[in-house]
Amino acid sequence: MRDKPLILIVEDNPASLEIMQVRLEASGYQVITATDGEAGLEAAQSSLPDLILLDLMMPRMDGLEVSRRLKANEQLPFMPIIMVTAKTDTKDVIAGLEAGGDEYLTKPVDHGSLVARVKSMLRIKELHDTVLEQSAQLENQLKTASKIQTLFWPDLPEPTGGLHSWAVSQPAAYVGGDFYDAITLPDNSVLAYVADVSGKGVPAALIMAAVSTKVRAEAALQQDLNLILQAVNGATYELASAEGYFTTMLLLKYWPATRKMEMVRAGHLHPLLVSASQVSEISHLKGVSLGVLDEVKYEIAELRLNPGDSLLLFSDGVTEAENERVEQFGYQRLIDHLSASSSFPRGQGVLGAVETWRGEAVANDDLTIFEVWCEPV
Repeated sequence: MRDKPLILIVEDNPASLEIMQVRLEASGYQVITATDGEAGLEAAQSSLPDLILLDLMMPRMDGLEVSRRLKANEQLPFMPIIMVTAKTDTKDVIAGLEAGGDEYLTKPVDHGSLVARVKSMLRIKELHDTVLEQSAQLENQLKTASKIQTLFWPDLPEPTGGLHSWAVSQPAAYVGGDFYDAITLPDNSVLAYVADVSGKGVPAALIMAAVSTKVRAEAALQQDLNLILQAVNGATYELASAEGYFTTMLLLKYWPATRKMEMVRAGHLHPLLVSASQVSEISHLKGVSLGVLDEVKYEIAELRLNPGDSLLLFSDGVTEAENERVEQFGYQRLIDHLSASSSFPRGQGVLGAVETWRGEAVANDDLTIFEVWCEPV
């Protein structure tokens, strides 16, 4: 809003127009005028006043139509409209407000009421503009945060021993709490995981950053998956439990030379083992989510990938993805898609199927997929 607010008066009665103009200029406002609806509409669109005083009954275009057109134009900034009318019937006042008016005055216009309503509407205008400015600043900050978060996504290991990897992570908003990582260790094994922080947005993203940093720090200190996850759980418990946050994780370690794999699960969705003939859920792994209990032990499971097999780790953003009818993609649809899939990476096909299912609907949750597959013979 301008330092000296600009007010547009649209009034076809010269005497009423002059009285309002003189009173407002005496109160320190800039004033421009128009004497019919079409001229008023043009003046509003070209001058973008901070406030409009709009007579209802005018030639060429009445005040109701002027108000409707101004409010319907989304390219225009918020300009409060005070309807000025000689009609005092309730239905006429309601018609003016429904057409987009924000306040009303009855003729003859009382000086005190005029100034008071103008001040009130200008305060609302100032608050509205401040909120818009702060919203734009926040959006720019979130866009920057989104770019920063992508720096956490690692370069995946080069294919070795016939093992390949593929991953994707898509936040529902600018930033999210889903994440994955893949770390090549000194013994040429790979430590990888998919994790999901409860909630979405900035708090979840910050917890994600802390957990990711802790996993990498522990991976440099010890090899045992159970000990790594216990250490991460301890840090997460101190960090987030008081605020009600928790993190699910599926932590995987594999040796490309032998295709041997170990994994531990902290409350995360069970991974899927996909072969040419079937899709199997590795459902026997037990383990509570990170940050729920202070001290936890985790079970370690082992397996070995055969040629043509894929191990798929994913977040609930896959199965709970909603379409425009608010229907979820669902676990069975995921299984059916993988059962019919023959191309690698299978996870990329899953992502495409989810995006097709979602259609024009806005993503309702963060989505992450990590896949390790063995070349078929």
